[in-house]
Amino acid sequence: MTNSASILAELQHYIDQILASEQASVTLAAIDDHPADNSNLLTILNALIIEGDRHHADNWAAHMTPAISCESLLGQLIAGLHNGNLLSPQLYPTLARIEQQIIDWLCQLFQQQHGHFIAGSSYANLEALWQARQHHPDKRHIVYASETAHYSIAKACQILDLELRCIATDKNGQLCPTILQQACEKQSPLAIVATAGTPTLGIIDPLEDCIKLAQQYQAWCHIDAAWGGALSLLPEYRPLFDIISQADSICFDPHKGWHQPKPASVLLYQRPLTPMLYADADYLQHPPVNSLPGSRGGEFFLPLWLTLMHSGVDSLRQQIRLRLDQADQFAIQLKQRTDWQIYRSPTGIVCFHPNQADLTDLVNKGILSQAKVAGKDVYRLVFASPNTTANAILTVLEPYF
Repeated sequence: MTNSASILAELQHYIDQILASEQASVTLAAIDDHPADNSNLLTILNALIIEGDRHHADNWAAHMTPAISCESLLGQLIAGLHNGNLLSPQLYPTLARIEQQIIDWLCQLFQQQHGHFIAGSSYANLEALWQARQHHPDKRHIVYASETAHYSIAKACQILDLELRCIATDKNGQLCPTILQQACEKQSPLAIVATAGTPTLGIIDPLEDCIKLAQQYQAWCHIDAAWGGALSLLPEYRPLFDIISQADSICFDPHKGWHQPKPASVLLYQRPLTPMLYADADYLQHPPVNSLPGSRGGEFFLPLWLTLMHSGVDSLRQQIRLRLDQADQFAIQLKQRTDWQIYRSPTGIVCFHPNQADLTDLVNKGILSQAKVAGKDVYRLVFASPNTTANAILTVLEPYF
């Protein structure tokens, strides 16, 4: 039996023990010189499995954390068993070829020239603005982004010593292009960040306007499509992604809209990376790449690659359509059955204000989450998982109608 086969056999034995253990109150054992009691450890692991199993429920819509498929989980397991480091690609030729194959496919899908995997879009947004600063040595330091942009933009600007100036949005939550233009006229930016799928409402900014203004003022244009990038597989959204292709960089999280385990993110860009790091790494046969990630293996991409190979792209496309349809059905039925204020988006997020109803109990159960829209408290449903159904959520909401 090979080492990997023996590990798998041992893992299967461990899983059988976990699933056979009884659910009980969880008390974490102390970390010390001696092993934890096995029964206590099994109880804790069982609790973790139960805790994560909520993502598979048909009324789970609290966050962008979908249920993942068996093939994705297998890909994650294979990545762990492999544990190679692609800083030395000559040692792992199969893994390196798979990485390049899926990067090439993503570049074609998003019409970009280059790309690499990264741990999450918070890192991707940071690296995109890092690249913007490297490509523009004229010392501009202003970044314009919507006031509804992801908080990681503000974090990246703070790390890079850039100044973020937030642009107001309209009643639909979109960045106002007129206000953005006025801001550019007053001071040329280093970068303009547009969002394709805002965190709260899932709104898509006026991307074409943002890209044209960036080109006019010779600024970097980055598209944060961490959530909305999933729509790239749908032919009906092709015109949108034809526009996005004109941006300097795009980030996307398959671990959100494509039902993959974390971490699974990608940063795509039109121009080769500008050297950002000059370091002597003489212990490596190949010099380190000019990107934020250093050591990396298959954990970023093997789950997605195995999903596409096992089920095909069309299966993933159908799952995206299914969850978007369920989001639409939910919004339509909620409007028919209540007088609540409803906010819809094309990306699978529905927010609503239920007048006087207090839905805190449903938030605590992970069925929905809370957010703010234009300063107003709302409840938020994210149709990230193909298991989530409109009827299941309406059933738990019905007592509050």
